[in-house]
Amino acid sequence: MKKTLLFACAAVVLVSCGGGKNKENKEVAAEGVATTECVVSGDVVYINVDQILTGSELYAKEGAELQKKVQQTQEKIQKAQEGWANTEKSLQAEYAKLQNDAAKLQEDYSKGLITTLNAQQKQEELQKKGDAIQQRINNFQQRVQREDSGLQQEARNLDEENAVLMNRFQDLMKRAVEQINADGRYKMILNAMTVVDADVSLDISKLVLAKVNELYAADAE
Repeated sequence: MKKTLLFACAAVVLVSCGGGKNKENKEVAAEGVATTECVVSGDVVYINVDQILTGSELYAKEGAELQKKVQQTQEKIQKAQEGWANTEKSLQAEYAKLQNDAAKLQEDYSKGLITTLNAQQKQEELQKKGDAIQQRINNFQQRVQREDSGLQQEARNLDEENAVLMNRFQDLMKRAVEQINADGRYKMILNAMTVVDADVSLDISKLVLAKVNELYAADAE
């Protein structure tokens, strides 16, 4: 059961066009990249989405706590799996010993080293032990199913919490970019993940981060 939660943002291009109210923006999405047809003066800048996420108050107050819960759940899952493996190994060892005892009993009886009565008595004892082991195996399997189901549900809940957190961050960042570029000063705002090389003066991540934190605080009021 693999449940790993990662705080990651899709590689997107944020495009913003300014101008008059009658300007039309046509966006076409292709593989997570948006392009916009517009003719507006202004600069092309970029933002580091991961930097904004990890620097945001949202991440500091809620994201870090969620990551802690994820780590605890992963440790709980690993510990449970190790415990199941040890129990299964122990049961298999008991079953293997029972089989060896049954084979030895049959060999001794075939050689005439034990009476029929004693052989029957020992066979009944082995049968009782076998039934007891089988019952323990059944109980163990049922317990594993219950515990595994609970852990999977816990992991799914954390997945959902992570998705909601990321949606909230994306919403904050979108609103921040829209407000920062309300006057259309920037012709295009790119995600740093899509930028091969650029002058650091074109990085407006700090500006967007400040606005994201401002909006987060306002939403919390």
